[in-house]
Amino acid sequence: MKKLSNPRILIITSMVIFGTLAPFVRNIQVTSGELALYRAILAVVLIGGYLLVTGQKIPMQKIAKEIPFLLISGMAMGLNWVLLFEAYNHTTVSIATLSYYFAPVIVTIACPFLFREKLTAKQIICFVMSTLVCARSRRD
Repeated sequence: MKKLSNPRILIITSMVIFGTLAPFVRNIQVTSGELALYRAILAVVLIGGYLLVTGQKIPMQKIAKEIPFLLISGMAMGLNWVLLFEAYNHTTVSIATLSYYFAPVIVTIACPFLFREKLTAKQIICFVMSTLVCARSRRD
C-alpha cells in the first residue's frame, strides 16, 4: 500500500483538529449527544471512504468474536465525547481538557479493584501528584 503522508504531518494535523474542538463545541447550537453522533457518523463515512479508496477490507471472520467488545467500546467512546462536550460548555476549556486526560489515572486506580492488579509505589505517587494538580487547577 502506498504511504499517504508523512506521519509527523498526520500527527500535527490530528492535534490541530483536536485542539480547535472546544471553540466549535461552544459555538455550535446542538446538544452534546447530537454532536457526538454527527462526529461518529463523519468518522464512519471518512474511514469507509478511506477503505474503499485503498481497497482494504475488514476481515469480518477474524473479528466476529470481538464485535460485542467493539460495540461496547464505541458506546463508551460516544459517552466520553458527550461528557467532554458538556464539560466544554460548563467549565473552562483548560479544566475540561485536564479532566479529560485524567481518565488514565482513574483507570490505574480502578485496576486493583477490577483486575486484582497490584499498585506499585510509583503508580501511587503518580496518582497522588496528578490528583493534586487536577484538584489545584479546579480551585484557580
